[in-house]
Amino acid sequence: MMVSQLIQLPFEGVDGWSLNHVLRYRPMIAQKPFHIVPDNILLHLYTRFILNIPDELKEDCAKNFVRIFFEVERAHWFYIDYCIEDPSVGGVDMFGLTQQLFEKFPSIVPKGINWQEKFVEWKKYRGSTATGSMIIIDEHHKMILLVQGFYGNRWSLPGGKINQDESLVDCASREVMEETGLDLANRILPSLYIDRYIGGTLRRAFIVEGLPRTSRLKPGTKNEIEAITWFGIADLPTHIQDIATMEKLNSRPNNFYLVIPFIRQLRLYIEQRLSGKPPGLALSESERLCCNSMSYPVHLQHNAVNSLSNMKVNATSTPSKKQKKNKKSNTSRSPNQSLSEDGKTGEKSRNRTSSNVANNAESKKCGEHSVTRLPRLHP
Repeated sequence: MMVSQLIQLPFEGVDGWSLNHVLRYRPMIAQKPFHIVPDNILLHLYTRFILNIPDELKEDCAKNFVRIFFEVERAHWFYIDYCIEDPSVGGVDMFGLTQQLFEKFPSIVPKGINWQEKFVEWKKYRGSTATGSMIIIDEHHKMILLVQGFYGNRWSLPGGKINQDESLVDCASREVMEETGLDLANRILPSLYIDRYIGGTLRRAFIVEGLPRTSRLKPGTKNEIEAITWFGIADLPTHIQDIATMEKLNSRPNNFYLVIPFIRQLRLYIEQRLSGKPPGLALSESERLCCNSMSYPVHLQHNAVNSLSNMKVNATSTPSKKQKKNKKSNTSRSPNQSLSEDGKTGEKSRNRTSSNVANNAESKKCGEHSVTRLPRLHP
């Protein structure tokens, strides 16, 4: 196990972590092999992303050291895309790269600055950063496009976190281009979107209709997206206890928890569109109908999804006698038990089973959906 698997958990999507929580992991780090980034790569990243940044950015970093982590994050993205020789093994996470850069080039950190405290501060801010994505609907209004990362089983709408001084529209366009190879900047309507709050973070999904299923799909970045496929809208779950749908997909609720909050209103939106209503009117009507629905209210759905996203599970723990007894007596176990989270980028968990590892030109079944696995891209 690499150090990234030990350090990532405290910072990913969790508020309130202090330096004491970071220090608690140091004994664990000392007992595990540390992934060392070669000196020539560290030098290249330092020169390209830190040493030669514009003077105004250097001034910003001098005034507010937290600003430097945005540049280190850009370096980490470059490192994941072009510097990892074996993507199946992976590399160091954001914290690990920061640590090695600052140790190799100590002049980056001003005297009197505790960079680990600043890193926690930056991570909290980054964790609450809004995301922009797209709900890409096919020409028949029956399917939407979902993506899956290399290092997790989670399906999501193509999209990602907003950059500094970037609009959510530009963010969604950029992320969709990076993850699918589709340039939809001219087709996005800034007012046609669905907002959801998941884990306290705003996730805005812009609706784009009429994309042919025959469109060529290819990620613009390396070692990030493993699979891109069309899913039937009627086949996707509308809440985390939609057991029948999950069984058809041969999946778990947490594999779709970033998609679930959008599906109910999306179905209503498509119904309105197929009845002849224009996009704007269809969106407002779908929102009204969704809020008035008594089947599974939106605010309860959000709370349930947030609870699922914040769960931490020890998969290797041994159940107690009481738990074993309850397991035998309760045959209808809630699907949100014993779940784990995987992510979409190289910083996320790398504990993949061999059946989930992509092979060149490999196809895999997810329920009735044929999922084309993209070949791993090497630098």
